[in-house]
Amino acid sequence: MDSNKNGPERVSFRLQIVLALIPSFVSQMIAFYRIKKLVHGLIIEVAIFFIDLVISSMISWPASMVFALPITVGIPVYYVRKWTLEFNKTPRGMF
Repeated sequence: MDSNKNGPERVSFRLQIVLALIPSFVSQMIAFYRIKKLVHGLIIEVAIFFIDLVISSMISWPASMVFALPITVGIPVYYVRKWTLEFNKTPRGMF
């Protein structure tokens, strides 16, 4: 029996968190793509980029990373975790 007939499969929560924890645009976008939230993830990543840009312009480089890195990693991890749990809870029907 083909697994796609019953809708999308569950995604690995652990792998999603690992992908979100890597401070890389590509890995975080892969995590959003796997839970069908690519557009939302792109909006979040663009907003984070501009927030980091503002922080970098206000504070010199080494000190700015203290503020920018938690934002760059923390916000995607929060949403990937939230949306992965929701994605895995959705019932898989015939549609």
